[in-house]
Amino acid sequence: MARGLNRVFLIGALATRPDMRYTPAGLAILDLTLAGQDLLLSDNGGEREVSWYHRVRLLGRQAEMWGDLLDQGQLVFVEGRLEYRQWEKEGERRSELQIRADFLDPLDDRGKERAEDSRGQPRLRAALNQVFLMGNLTRDPELRYTPQGTAVARLGLAVNERRQGAEERTHFVEVQAWRDLAEWAAELRKGDGLFVIGRLVNDSWTSSSGERRFQTRVEALRLERPTRGPAQAGGSRSREVQTGGVDIDEGLEDFPPEEELPF
Repeated sequence: MARGLNRVFLIGALATRPDMRYTPAGLAILDLTLAGQDLLLSDNGGEREVSWYHRVRLLGRQAEMWGDLLDQGQLVFVEGRLEYRQWEKEGERRSELQIRADFLDPLDDRGKERAEDSRGQPRLRAALNQVFLMGNLTRDPELRYTPQGTAVARLGLAVNERRQGAEERTHFVEVQAWRDLAEWAAELRKGDGLFVIGRLVNDSWTSSSGERRFQTRVEALRLERPTRGPAQAGGSRSREVQTGGVDIDEGLEDFPPEEELPF
């Protein structure tokens, strides 16, 4: 398996006041919704602003420290990681990619521009929304073309993580690449190692049962193939990627992931 790398960096404005809760065991959980606007290049070479909202979860002592100090509109820097979680609801297995904060710090807002959405919630212009991942592909890439002829590839990435004092966990991340990057990615195969630099995006759709569903994925801005592939790391190109269940953090069993984002 490729070396696991899983880091998220966000700078945005708090769209709402943070929500503090406690598990029955007394673990503090602080949920925040950060909002921002990314400046991206369009197909014609111009620039366009793309809005985003991401929910971030902070646990423990830091959650208690910041719970009463943060308010709507505050600019915040978050350093964290993506965490894949599974649960069952009405006999159906579901999953969520959650942003877990390891570090949080309020920022000075002097000289920073904000915009407001239709609900009056603030968003930070020229925000920061970056993800760095390294893992192995869980399947062959799926390459398609839009009616306008634009290439788009969907990839599944398994990122192994070993934290001090904890068992190794695998986080499953959906990655999407466009245009030349998509066509390059289409040549990869299941099991290949991949380094991804991208931005977090939330997709939403309505299921066949009429239920609103959300998915967090990574839109790739840069892809690199590690030269030390699975074969040199003790595996092989055809090695099966781990797809077993993922343990849920102790004390969070009574707080299954919420599917609807708070905005």
